[in-house]
Amino acid sequence: MIKKIFLSLIIFSFSLYANNEKDSILETKEFLEKSSNYLKQQIVTKKNSFNEEKFFEDFSTIGTKIFDRYTPKLSTFKKVDNLLSEMGAYDSLIIEVDSSKNLMKVIGKYDNKTKNLKTYKVSTAKKDIKKPLGVGQVTSITLNPVWYPTVDTIESFKKRGIELPKVVKAGDKLNYMGSAKINLSHKVDGKETFRIHGTINEKTIGSYESSGCIRMKNSEVVQLVALLNEFIDFKSMDDIKVVLK
Repeated sequence: MIKKIFLSLIIFSFSLYANNEKDSILETKEFLEKSSNYLKQQIVTKKNSFNEEKFFEDFSTIGTKIFDRYTPKLSTFKKVDNLLSEMGAYDSLIIEVDSSKNLMKVIGKYDNKTKNLKTYKVSTAKKDIKKPLGVGQVTSITLNPVWYPTVDTIESFKKRGIELPKVVKAGDKLNYMGSAKINLSHKVDGKETFRIHGTINEKTIGSYESSGCIRMKNSEVVQLVALLNEFIDFKSMDDIKVVLK
């Protein structure tokens, strides 16, 4: 099912190149409004509300060179295709991140038994940064995300001579979210802006590089989103635990 949806999205995005930007965005909106629940639930909350304005802001660059950079290839999903049909069998999913090894495991749990579904190499927090730990949950999921850097992040970049805007559009060379972001409930000293997300530099994967977030390769974070979305179709976001250690 996921392959068909994304194949349709990819084909549709290429078809938009022939139109001007305004017509492309209007046609994209019409396409998405008539599309499946998967595309309409790219921004998911525990209440399953749908923020139409934010959704179309994220997808407004479909059919442009910017979005094409993050359009997932069909091969992205072939590596998890066999797992998608299993998602309904699990009572819960566990995303376990071991920062000592920079490894993430996606674990399915059923009848008090567990099965390791996928293992990914990731990047975690720099050694001198207080990182989020413990058990939390996924609070929202976004494909091709816009990035809203915090005031602290903007100030940190300014010290390095980089002027970050308050809103970094999808596909921008400074958008550190990459192709997807998965917001987490974890907090550190009252701050709760921790995510699993893609990256603009996949060479850093496996290192201690971030400011507390978990970074993945862009194709792999999209795989993860596909698995989570399929599971949510059968269960709920509350049945996904995120263990950071």
